[in-house]
Amino acid sequence: MSNKFTNNVRTRLYKQGYQGFTKDDYTEAAIASECDDLDNPSKDQLSQAVEYLREKAVGRLSVIDEPVEETFLASTEDAQPEPDKSQIVLSEQQKQALVTEIAEGAGIELKAADVKQITVSIASTFASRKDLNEAIFNALVHFAKEFKNQEVAKIRRKADEIRRTLAEMDDAAGSELTQIKQAMEATALDYKSQFADLALSFAGIID
Repeated sequence: MSNKFTNNVRTRLYKQGYQGFTKDDYTEAAIASECDDLDNPSKDQLSQAVEYLREKAVGRLSVIDEPVEETFLASTEDAQPEPDKSQIVLSEQQKQALVTEIAEGAGIELKAADVKQITVSIASTFASRKDLNEAIFNALVHFAKEFKNQEVAKIRRKADEIRRTLAEMDDAAGSELTQIKQAMEATALDYKSQFADLALSFAGIID
């Protein structure tokens, strides 16, 4: 069963190049370091346990006289996975640099924020350079499609805005023309009434 004592001792030994210890080995180390509470070991107890297992490992070497890497065969539980040396492992900065490089090679200028957005979808480990290039290319294509969709949406929104504005202008112009026509008709009626009054006045004078 996993506990703080075993995990800490295993990690320290692994960093020093030692691995492959069994449950019994860790139990012996706990007894040797007088650690009764495996979930609350002291630093001194951990150091004693690490030293105990290191000496035990050296003792195994002196008996079978084999190299360290051949001696410490990890069990299923204690085995620590080692990275596949044929794999390509990239940091976030390296991914961003590659995205920028490939984009520039394709004649695409990207902002820093765009580069970060693109690298989010790109993994950090690849089996080959071909897989890496393909992943970056696919990410760039996806970004380009998203960018195109966003630009098309912007254009459509602008077109709708222009159409609404023109319709409003037509409505306003039509309203103004109607008002002008009504004003002219009222003025004409007013003049006509005034001429009629004048005509009557002259008619009275002549009579």
